[in-house]
Amino acid sequence: MRMIQKLAAILIPLLFATTAFAQGPGDDKEDKIEALKVGFITKELNLTTAEAEKFWPIYNEMDGKMKELRQDCRKINKELRESEDKMTNDDAKKKLATLFENDQKELDLKKEYSEKFIKIIGEKRTLKLLSLEHEFRRVLLERLKERREGDPHDRKPHGSKP
Repeated sequence: MRMIQKLAAILIPLLFATTAFAQGPGDDKEDKIEALKVGFITKELNLTTAEAEKFWPIYNEMDGKMKELRQDCRKINKELRESEDKMTNDDAKKKLATLFENDQKELDLKKEYSEKFIKIIGEKRTLKLLSLEHEFRRVLLERLKERREGDPHDRKPHGSKP
């Protein structure tokens, strides 16, 4: 039984990853990256099937809330780039307050959801989870860089089909 759980914990992320890359060229890149992230986190946390069933709905809920907060920050940064010279001091003050509020909300979300994760995967793996998103981005960027620096004959022009 334990062997089946370990096998499932390995195969589930691989299924997500292979499904992501099997999609056609017009498919959403974000979905592919999300599938890779699911595989990466599942593997790195060594989630059992039972743990994964409880973990992922909670993680996805948290991730959705975090994305909303980050989207607000990106909107403010875009406004700054587009109209910095037109922005009043009051506008800047309000945007600063919003950025700091969002930072605090992110921290509060991490604390709130860490408590939920601890109940499922324990303290050590919850602590590891907090660094895995950054690790995933680092690994993803390294792989993209390797692809770009790879065989120049293997490159396809932008927008061409594989």
